[in-house]
Amino acid sequence: MTGRTRRGGKPIRLGLIADDLTGANDTGVQFARRGARTIVPLDWHDLETLGRDADVLALNTNSRALTPRVAAQRARVAAEALRRAGVEAVYKKIDSTFRGNVGAELDAILAVYPAPLAFLTPAFPPAGRAVRDGILTVQGIPVHRTAIGRDPVTPVHESHLPTLLGRQCRRPVHSLSLAALRGGALAQARLLASWRAQESAVVVADAATAGDLARLARLLLREQLFGVAAGSAGLAEALSRALCWRRRPGAGAPDGKGAMLVVVGSPNPVSLEQIAWAESREQVPVVRATLREILGDGDCYRRELERVVRKLRPEVTAGRDAILTLAQRNADPTRRPLRPTASRTLSEFLGQAARRLAGGGGLGGLVLCGGDIAMAACGALGARGVELRGEVEPGVPWGQLVGGDLAGLPTVTKAGGFGQPSAFARALRFLRRAR
Repeated sequence: MTGRTRRGGKPIRLGLIADDLTGANDTGVQFARRGARTIVPLDWHDLETLGRDADVLALNTNSRALTPRVAAQRARVAAEALRRAGVEAVYKKIDSTFRGNVGAELDAILAVYPAPLAFLTPAFPPAGRAVRDGILTVQGIPVHRTAIGRDPVTPVHESHLPTLLGRQCRRPVHSLSLAALRGGALAQARLLASWRAQESAVVVADAATAGDLARLARLLLREQLFGVAAGSAGLAEALSRALCWRRRPGAGAPDGKGAMLVVVGSPNPVSLEQIAWAESREQVPVVRATLREILGDGDCYRRELERVVRKLRPEVTAGRDAILTLAQRNADPTRRPLRPTASRTLSEFLGQAARRLAGGGGLGGLVLCGGDIAMAACGALGARGVELRGEVEPGVPWGQLVGGDLAGLPTVTKAGGFGQPSAFARALRFLRRAR
């Protein structure tokens, strides 16, 4: 793509590739809010049905915790699917704390969508993520010194992004400083010309404010460099303002009927604080599944599933909101992270519990926290995808399930480390505010 629209003034078709479902949702919704019909298919190998009328196709490779080689393979397959669907530009959604296989996946996408320069920034000011001098910070703290550095599945041990990305991808890495980003267009053009004269590269851009992200979006479009870009929901929001979309009627609130179920699998302290807030201040009942039972043999798994469903069903049947989560292990920096197979088992458990509770009727909405959990729950409910409709708050989108027995069910998704302590309480209030 070389500008704001295709030839003839029609809006461009954009592909979004994320490594988890919450990422696909919180970034895709930035385009939905600006009038683009945005669909997140759960099965993205055949986009003919869901993608026919979409302006933005947001694909989830579910690859954050995989090996770099496998993650790259999935990213390439996703890019090839978008290419076959006629998509002109790709936005690689990355985690705002840089978890996952960013470099390997970006290499794979660029093999399908060649570009002289691919710009990248994980900055997301509403959540306190900023990049200065190439260093990613969370609320002013270098990311490797936060809870992300101790993430049980995908820890980040390096905060200087050019160094970290240089270890992950095959292409050279350049740095665009805040001074250059905030400087004049002529100086920017000269700098970019010098980089373009070299081999294909990735550019890590500093950004600390919404204004910086808007400058970067304008730079990409002005210099015709938006063939492939990578970032969090922050850069996506800035790009959505700069692109042209058909304006669609704004989405109203959900109807608020039935019980709302919050399903949380993330061990992030932010999510744990949000559970505690909803439990203590909003009096929302919380059922905590036991990891030892879930990860035991088949009988232990089934007994624990029956137990949590038995405790939650009366709440759902009575139309009362509830939270299902995992009883977290005691904090111990020497404890080994969970194996990927164990993490998948936990996600599947929570998804199956959500399916059983929904099957009994009375469910009016879902709040899903954590990409693996969101994917497992939507899959267990037979949904083919999610059509994004709006946001509860920045970085916390909502949409409606596409397909399955609960098609149209309002669903809020949230990444584990996002939001204020009141995030779950606010999501529940949003879903039920029509009552």
